Amino acid sequence: MKREYLIIVMILVALAAWPLVMGNYAVSQANRAMIYALAALSFSLLAGRLGWFSLCQTTFAGISGYTIAILGVRFGLPFPLVVTLALLLTTLSAVIFGLLTVRSRKVSFLMLTLALGQMVWALSFQWVDVTGGYNGIAGVRMPVYGDLNLNDTRVFYALVTTVTVAIYLAVWRLYRSPFGLLLLGIQENEQRMRALGHPVALARFTAFVLAGAIAGVAGVFLVYDMGIMSPSPLGLGHAVWVLTAAVLGGYRSLLGPAIGVAVLIALETLVSQYTDRHMMVIGVVLLLSILLMPRGLAEVAEQYFTRKSKPQASVTTTTRGEEP
Repeated sequence: MKREYLIIVMILVALAAWPLVMGNYAVSQANRAMIYALAALSFSLLAGRLGWFSLCQTTFAGISGYTIAILGVRFGLPFPLVVTLALLLTTLSAVIFGLLTVRSRKVSFLMLTLALGQMVWALSFQWVDVTGGYNGIAGVRMPVYGDLNLNDTRVFYALVTTVTVAIYLAVWRLYRSPFGLLLLGIQENEQRMRALGHPVALARFTAFVLAGAIAGVAGVFLVYDMGIMSPSPLGLGHAVWVLTAAVLGGYRSLLGPAIGVAVLIALETLVSQYTDRHMMVIGVVLLLSILLMPRGLAEVAEQYFTRKSKPQASVTTTTRGEEP
């Protein structure tokens, strides 16, 4: 337990120091990483605790983003009201999606979330009068309160960091709560949990709605970070990117999604400077990582440090005729 608190303190110190020692580009990339880390966390909440692989978490982020763009840009509603309505609508969407998918299993759940996500993506293209179609809705800006400009990269970083850390800490407590243990029990042996009287369907539904709400928060920051909302974030490519990041980092661990997102963004940034075929290089790296570290980077690092921290057993050698 002490090691976990030490890791939390180290992460907080690193996040606080990042804008002090890095330029605006590095800070903006950190903003992007934390936004997608929230989306990947919403995926891993389902995959790591229930064994559900969802392809509609970016859909919830897109619903949140479109709500902000439509209400904020087209109707001119104030910032706090727009964000509140976006999160409420995203949560309502998660409730509806959850009612449709909560009783499905594994491949069926994957295909249902894929179908629902593609329906929303198609709607964002075709409902041109509301969503702007392919061109989307531009001009999404955060407010300015006196000398505090929330559009400034470093101010935006402070806001994103605060919310991201708070959500990760809340999920950390959730994983250790009776509810989190119930989710693990459902994944391991659903029939036994039912026999013990636990509300399995309700627990699954609640986890799905929570994951959708987290993805909605990611969508709020995403649309303000891009300044425009288009159908692209709702596409299958973004959903697979989030899934890949979570699997690469280790979707069973809390920090795995954030690690996976950071590694992918760093690879994209570095490799694209040297070759136009950067996606091929990234694909090879991902292939090797999954083959050599199937449980993800976070769990491999955890096993390494756990092994290093264990005291070595002392071996006493004796010669014949001596008392040990």
